[in-house]
Order: sequence, then C-alpha cells, then structure tokens
Amino acid sequence: MSLITALGLSACGSDSNFPVATGKASIRAINGVKTSPTANFLIEERGIGAATYRQITARSSFDDLSYNFNFDVGYAGELERRRVASVFVDVVMDLEYIFVLTGTLADPDILIWETVTREFTGTETVFEARFAHTADSLNGVDYYFAAPGVDPVAGEEAGTLKFGDVLPSIDFEAGDYVLTITSKGKPGQVLYESATTTFSEATQYIITSFDGDGNTFAPITGRAYTSGGSSGTIAMADVNYPPTLDFVNGSLAIDTVDIYDDKSLTSLIIADHAYTDVSDELVFPAGNNRFLYTPTALLSPVLIDQKIRLDDGVRGRSVAYGPTDGLLLIPYIPDRRSIETAAKLHLFNAAINYDFLNVYVVEADTTIEGKIPAHALFETGTAGTALTLRAGSFDLYFTSFGDQEPVAGPIRIDVEIGDVLGGMIFDTDDPAVLEFSFLPHTP
Repeated sequence: MSLITALGLSACGSDSNFPVATGKASIRAINGVKTSPTANFLIEERGIGAATYRQITARSSFDDLSYNFNFDVGYAGELERRRVASVFVDVVMDLEYIFVLTGTLADPDILIWETVTREFTGTETVFEARFAHTADSLNGVDYYFAAPGVDPVAGEEAGTLKFGDVLPSIDFEAGDYVLTITSKGKPGQVLYESATTTFSEATQYIITSFDGDGNTFAPITGRAYTSGGSSGTIAMADVNYPPTLDFVNGSLAIDTVDIYDDKSLTSLIIADHAYTDVSDELVFPAGNNRFLYTPTALLSPVLIDQKIRLDDGVRGRSVAYGPTDGLLLIPYIPDRRSIETAAKLHLFNAAINYDFLNVYVVEADTTIEGKIPAHALFETGTAGTALTLRAGSFDLYFTSFGDQEPVAGPIRIDVEIGDVLGGMIFDTDDPAVLEFSFLPHTP
C-alpha cells in the first residue's frame, strides 16, 4: 500500500508532519463512456463503486485529504482488470465530487463536478439545478428548461454549453419541466426534448445529456442526478423517440397466431405469427399497452390478454411463453449496446421442457467435457445476463442442469470485439431436443 493510501484511507496518526483531516467530502462517479462495460471506481486501490454507461455510483464519504481516483475495467479474455484513467485530487471538506469518465477507454478523460451541499430548511418550494453537457457528439448547444408546452425562445435558454461544461446553479419552483436541447442560437432546431419530468422541492439536481446507444433509437438521452443530501437518478428519454417492441412466438403450444392491440380485436398488428417467428420492431406509445393473441384467422379463443408497460426510448421485446394452461407474455430489454472490450451474446430461454439449462461457450471444435458453464442454472422463461467474449470462433452448447449431454449444439459463433449477438432457445416436437436461433434487431 502506498503512503498516500495509508494516510487517506485510515485514521491519521498523531505525527504533526502528517496531514490532518478537518472534515468529510462526498464522492461519487458516473460512467460516461458509451462503449464501456461496467467500470470499477476506486479511491487509491479501494473499490467504492461500479457503474455501467450513464449510471452513477453510490455516495461515499472520505476525509478531506489528497487521493488518486481510478477507473478500472475488464477486457474479455484477461484475468486482471485494466486501469484506464486516474486523477489526483486534493479533496475539500463539505464538497460533493462527481467524477465523470468520458471519451473512449482507449482515450479517456475525467470530468470533475464539484457541488456545495445545500442545507434546505424543509420549507422551500424551489429546487436547485445545474446543467451539464456530456454528449460528445454535440458541441455548442443551447439548453432550455421550462414548463411543458413552452417552446424554446432565443434569450430564454438556461445556458449555452460545450462538451464537458457545467453551468452555475439555478433555482426553479418545484413542479413539472421539459429539458430541450437545440443547436446554438437556433431555438427551432431541436436536437433533444425530454418527456415531462417532475422535480421535487428542497433538492439539488445535476441534469446532463448523453449520446444514445444500441438500446434506443434516440441519438441523445438525458439524466437528472440528485445531488447534495439525497441520492437518485431520473431517466429523461427523448419524447420524440417512442418505445418499440418486437414480438417472438416462443410457445410451441400456441402454434400460429394473430396479435391485436385492442380489446375489440379490430386492430390487427401482426398476422400469421408462427412458432419461433420474430416480428419487426413496432412503435407504441409510452405507458401500458394491451396485446391479445388469437389463433390465426380466428377471433376466439383469446389465448393471451396482457398489458405491457413501455417507457420512452426503449427497444423492448415480448416473448409469448409457456404451456397451453399457462400462456403469458414475458417482456424484457435485450442488451444491444456495443462495447469496446468484448463481444456480447444475450440469450433468452423460452424452452419449458427443462426447468434449468447450463450454457457452455468453448473454443471452436473442442468438447465441453470438464468445462465450467458460461451460464449455469439458466432458468426457463428468463433472459440471461449478456455473456462477454473475446474475438474468435466458439461453439455454443446447451445441456440440462447437472448433465453434460447436449440438448442443443454445437452452434458455431464467430465474433469480433464490439459485436452484439442475440439468441433464443426453443422447444422442439422432441422433448429431449432443443433448438437455438439467432435473433434479428441487434446492431
């Protein structure tokens, strides 16, 4: 352990030559690298949080001394994490520090947002907002922050920001607001418009922008992070990019179906949806959407009648799943974001003939004998956490849990860093055999 670590992470000794803490500071971090996997945030060599893209770590409190702050990430095929960015900071008492990792992992930078924690009395009707700009695809833009229905007007912007800028704090009355980003000096050229968002009184916020990724069609997204004494995140999707949903017929029991989005069965959205079929990505309004399944060309019986809640900006998927007496829709959001440290393989288990599967990913043309599953206990009716792979050729196998006899595979996959693959495991007419299919709609 280095001397600075010993000083910074433990109680100070009585030696007058040692720095003496006089108070505490608050520390958090945001991962602002669109192509980053989960990044570990460390003070010296002590981990104090981890965040994927746009996430913020939990608040930590440390003495007002001097520290190295570090970001580490894992690369596929490597046992040790790599240190990708570091910054040395003399921490000041009573400030909140938010370290924002930006750029790319190959060429990173760290922004530091400092905030004085505001002491609210509890009688205030206002909140405090600071606007930041961390969407590196846009440079030199105007931020407008107003009540819903108020159009941007030149001269009424909260401020003009370049990438990395943070504006001074501004007080607003608590209530509903819309954040609009326009080209600099062009209030009619809207680049991003948030949905109506409620901001609470006696709260500090940092409101910022990020570039979109494979999990949304919107080029820009927003986040509001509570600062000061509270902790939380508000997602602020672009209201001009409504959610999408594709549909997978994952139930061998229902055969071919028609899908409607109204109770009266007059709005047919998908016809002749056969087993294992994947539909196009369809646009729906944010909120609860109702979907009804009937046998093709028939209005009865209704096989499935279920509501799915969709949020602005997401690219979701709905899987018809289960046996005849237990049919339901399982919605989930596939992880379509490309990263610069690995290839990704996201999976869904639609097979009901096995409660649990083991998933093996091995070097091409090798066996799974004696190998450890890449994903053990893969439960039926669930989406697995995306598997990360180094570049190369691999064989994919599925086995029943507790058995190494394949029920599907080998399936050859050839991947490069940054690839995103999606697939689903299905039942077949033979209960002992499963089928794996790659799915569309990945970057």
